[in-house]
Amino acid sequence: MFRPIRKFLRSAWRNDQGISAVEFALILPVMLTLYLGTIDVSTFIIIDRKVAVVAGSVADLVARAEDEIKTSTIDDYFEAAEFTLQPYEDANLRQRVTSLRIDDDARAWVVWSLTYNGGSALVEDSEYVDIPPEVAKANRNDFLIMGEAWNSANPVIGYVFNSTLNFEKRYFFRSRFDGIIELN
Repeated sequence: MFRPIRKFLRSAWRNDQGISAVEFALILPVMLTLYLGTIDVSTFIIIDRKVAVVAGSVADLVARAEDEIKTSTIDDYFEAAEFTLQPYEDANLRQRVTSLRIDDDARAWVVWSLTYNGGSALVEDSEYVDIPPEVAKANRNDFLIMGEAWNSANPVIGYVFNSTLNFEKRYFFRSRFDGIIELN
C-alpha cells in the first residue's frame, strides 16, 4: 500500500526539470528592483551634474565681465543655461547669481543679486553667512561671483524611489579682472 507512494516520492525527488523555473521566480523580484532602481539612480546623477553645470556656467560667464554687466545679459545667460538640462524637465529650475564683497574679517556682503524663474534675490548690503570659511579667508578684500541653481525631479520609473528629489548647487568665482563687477 505504501509502495506506490514511496515510488512517487523517489521519482519526484530525482526529477529536476522545474528547478530553473523556481530559481527564476525567486531571483526575478530582486533583479527587477535592481534594474528599475538603476534607471532612477542614473537619471538623478545626470540631473545633479546638469544642475551643477548650470550654476557654474552662469557664474563663470558673469565673472568674465570687465567692470560692468547688464541685467539683460545675465538674463540671457539664465535662459541659455536652461538648455543644459535637456532632455530633462527644466520647469522647476531656479537660478541666482550674486556679487559678493569679502571684507578684511572674511565676512561676505551682498553687492547685488539677480534671480531667474522664481526664488528670491539676496538683499543688497546684507551679510551672506553661508559662504564656506575657507573660501572667505582665501578671498579677503576681494569680490566673488556666486552662482546657484536648484531643481527638483521625479523618478522616471518610481518603483524604487517614489518621491521628488531636490538638487542644489553653489559655486564661487573670482572676477577675471580683479575688481567689482557693477550691475547696469
